[in-house]
Amino acid sequence: MLATNHGLSSSLFAIGLTLGMLTGLGGACDRDGTGALRTEISCQDYCDQAKSCDDEVDVDACVSDCRNTVDDCMADEREEALDQLDECAAESCNDFGACTIEAGAECFFGL
Repeated sequence: MLATNHGLSSSLFAIGLTLGMLTGLGGACDRDGTGALRTEISCQDYCDQAKSCDDEVDVDACVSDCRNTVDDCMADEREEALDQLDECAAESCNDFGACTIEAGAECFFGL
């Protein structure tokens, strides 16, 4: 059992390291388009900020909800919504709630 846990930990570490390298090396390039990697990175950053603003946030559930919501966005509004989520991830906690509302509006109405 211990070997299995070590193997799982190593696998998770490798996945995290790979995602970290993609984020670090790709920079703004990863923030283009609406593919699965872009959505994952934007949702993860957004949810990490949500957690830092509210200890009650479950990051895994937040990321899952975020991906589902982005997938439900109108296709031609999806990239703008992801851009807005990226902006929210950089906002202070005081501005985070309003930013989140803007991201939702961008997703569904293209505001």
